Amino acid sequence: MLRSDRHVGFLLRANLKQNLKYSLVWIIILEMMVASGAFKMQTIMESTGKGVQDLLNMLRMPGMAGLFGAMPKGVTLNSATVFAGVMMVFMVILDALYVMPLMVKNTRGQEESGLLEMVRARTVGRTAAVAAALCELVIVNVILFVLYVGTIVSLNLKGADFNGTFLFTLALIAANLMFGVFTLLIAQLASTARGANMIAYTVLGAAYLVRTVTDIENTDWTWLSPIGWAQKTNAYSDNNYWPVLLMFGVTLLLAAAAWQLAKSRDLGTGILPERAGRARAAGYLRSIPALLFRTTWGVVLGWLIGAVVAGGIFGGVLNSVGDILKTNPLYRQMMSVTQVNAANKTMVLSFLALYILLFVAFGVVAGAQVVFRLKEDEDKGYLGVIHATKQTRQTISLSYYLIGLAVSLVVFVVGILMVYYTGNASLKDPLAAEYLTRMLVAGLPAVFALVSLATLLVGWVPRLSAVFWAYMGIGLLVQMFGSLLNLPKDSGKFSPFGWLNQAPLHAVQTPWLSAMIIITVVFLILGVIGYRQRDVA
Repeated sequence: MLRSDRHVGFLLRANLKQNLKYSLVWIIILEMMVASGAFKMQTIMESTGKGVQDLLNMLRMPGMAGLFGAMPKGVTLNSATVFAGVMMVFMVILDALYVMPLMVKNTRGQEESGLLEMVRARTVGRTAAVAAALCELVIVNVILFVLYVGTIVSLNLKGADFNGTFLFTLALIAANLMFGVFTLLIAQLASTARGANMIAYTVLGAAYLVRTVTDIENTDWTWLSPIGWAQKTNAYSDNNYWPVLLMFGVTLLLAAAAWQLAKSRDLGTGILPERAGRARAAGYLRSIPALLFRTTWGVVLGWLIGAVVAGGIFGGVLNSVGDILKTNPLYRQMMSVTQVNAANKTMVLSFLALYILLFVAFGVVAGAQVVFRLKEDEDKGYLGVIHATKQTRQTISLSYYLIGLAVSLVVFVVGILMVYYTGNASLKDPLAAEYLTRMLVAGLPAVFALVSLATLLVGWVPRLSAVFWAYMGIGLLVQMFGSLLNLPKDSGKFSPFGWLNQAPLHAVQTPWLSAMIIITVVFLILGVIGYRQRDVA
């Protein structure tokens, strides 16, 4: 064992140095999210007025439970319990999005780049890379644990004690370790880094969707989702440590499996079998667009399946959202049947406005992945042969850009159609086609504008791709959680997410649509010009 892990410290130091900027940015973002969430929750919950009860009523709605997690039942809701209920699911996902690509990069990514092969030519053990990745995972989570605990304790939330704070933070760290080690295992199974990332993200998305359904329908079934395990700790109320022990136990088993696979498999290969390709490529693959689509169809299919499943789930719960007022005896006494139905419809449209944000993000991520493949394929040498042919840089870049825009369009439209039609199938009073038009007209320009920003960065400064993901992520989070965190009304206007005007609840503003279309065209043209002028890898 010691021989197979030889020189782990050497690889660990190299990884920490290489990933320093990436980890530092993520740690700052995660710490800011915890701090701002705790501070804003404290400010809202300890204020006097109607706002507190409105917040609690909103958080008890099925749709809100599906998005953020169900509030604990049978306990006093104060600053601490509401903070834990709202932030647990949110922070588990953010933490996982930080460590999952890190684990793939430190193992499978280094194998594909050839770095690990050169290192292994020395006296470095077969499992040293996996062991170094595990050590880095533990180090960053220890740092996050200290920061999270220190932040929450310093803010002194009402109803919080050290036991609850310790458990809340420990649950986040345990979930983060579990998803990180799971990704490390997938990196040993998959044949490519891209495939490992796709499988890991798919599992994370499936876990979130399972948790969404169970939190809406029956919280007893939330145990079916690994994300739900962290929720079941019920920090600041029951303080249940058993789910944490479960997550640590699963983490140890996954780590042992990853270490054993790394010890036995050949470098550069995966355990999952690769499908054998054709002896001769088809004639249509001579064109750049056809070749690119052929190599990305798996990613496109995965996003389409995700959009269909998510759209079906979100649309299926609209009926329970719409019936909230009808089942409230106070509203039934105060309002006529017509008024109650109108209020129900407004509530359904408000939740659709929230769902549009998610599907815009789905479409943008799917399309931007294709766009950023231009730089990735360039770095790996895949485009070297193509650059040596008569194909121009304009043709190559436009192929990536336009297919990225097309993928984002299809993913967004499919998701919205699924939400609309499954929602109408469950609603007693189906929504008019006008609202479907509003959703599509509002969302598509936002999707195109954000994907076109990716084309601009790839064309001119591809090293700043992280800026794109940070900009998109912060814009989405501010727009989704801005009201919950008591941010200014126009705080989300810095990104296209803030200009959706809560469609379909309200009509889309024509100047905004014109601005997004102009931005899309200008950024696309600039992206092509930039790729023609800059040096390629």
